[in-house]
Amino acid sequence: MNWFHKLMLVLTAFVSMMVYFAVRSVQTPLDLVTENYYQEELKHQDKMDKANNYARLESKVKISNEPGQLKVAFPSDLKATSLTGTVKLYYAGDKTKDAEMDLNLDESGVQIIDVSGRSGAYSVQVNWQSGQESYYTETKLFL
Repeated sequence: MNWFHKLMLVLTAFVSMMVYFAVRSVQTPLDLVTENYYQEELKHQDKMDKANNYARLESKVKISNEPGQLKVAFPSDLKATSLTGTVKLYYAGDKTKDAEMDLNLDESGVQIIDVSGRSGAYSVQVNWQSGQESYYTETKLFL
């Protein structure tokens, strides 16, 4: 085999690899972060204000991952007030794995969410209102 054949073999392998990567990239689904990205971006300052309100709290929301369930526990000083809000499980890689549910705390200020069948890196976003103040916190978990 002379140098010309070797060169053609290398070039053919390179072109084949490039075609393979191009086909794979077209077939890979690409989800946006949210459907209404620009409208959500306009609400970003509200989210930052809520996160600042949360940072001023003395006791924080505890989010723990236990086998098959996610436990969201609110501090005792917030249990006395009526809390309304949502808990969102956000999966960046696939929007079909996202889930959002309303806050439904038991008498001890805890909400247990069934996460059996879910796996991967999730962001748990808790957005709630207590009285006139709104709060937001986000925790990254691997389920």
